[in-house]
Amino acid sequence: MLARISADHCFMKNLNIFLEILLILVLFTLTSCKRQYVVEGEKVYYKYWNEGSGKNKELLDSVDAKTFKEVKSDCDILFAKDNKHVYINGQLIKNIDPNTFIYAGNYFIKDKDSVYFLGVYMDIGIDNNIKNCVIKGVDPSKLILIKDSWAKAENTLIHGNQTVKLDDINDFMPIDETWGKTRNKIIYTTEILHEADLATFEIINSYTGKDKNHTYEYGKIKK
Repeated sequence: MLARISADHCFMKNLNIFLEILLILVLFTLTSCKRQYVVEGEKVYYKYWNEGSGKNKELLDSVDAKTFKEVKSDCDILFAKDNKHVYINGQLIKNIDPNTFIYAGNYFIKDKDSVYFLGVYMDIGIDNNIKNCVIKGVDPSKLILIKDSWAKAENTLIHGNQTVKLDDINDFMPIDETWGKTRNKIIYTTEILHEADLATFEIINSYTGKDKNHTYEYGKIKK
């Protein structure tokens, strides 16, 4: 009996040691794969990992290390800025004012001139310009986040980097990530379903809905 207890105790001890080692290895792997900015003296580096080249450490040539700072966000994009530029995932981004640049939330960023959406639409061009992510016609000072990719600015409803004007925008409620409604409208992203019957409308999936009269796909009546 004592031998059995001793053997069980030894097994549990070895199991705990194994689990501790496994935890250390997992934490080491996660840490080593982490993307991050690193300031070393007067230089700033962007460290990252990928399957093709493994660990990488790139010098950011144009950074002013004295004014460089990271911009906190709740997404998987790394933002930073210095006194002259904004950086996204280690890339210098042109035509954004670093002095007024902020991460607004839900993949929206803005400066004094523009609002940008960097979700599935993020497109950093070869010239390090994110003009394709600009939400046109939106006053940055009026931006209000709603949920997920939904936001608004005055009477403009925003979904990602697309917009639509609503005369009843204060009634708007998101249903899920792609569907929303007001008291008298059904909306797919920024497409208003003008023919929809609100009383019988139901969502089938992320891009399909139906009412007693029609089936709709991507905001249009399916033919």
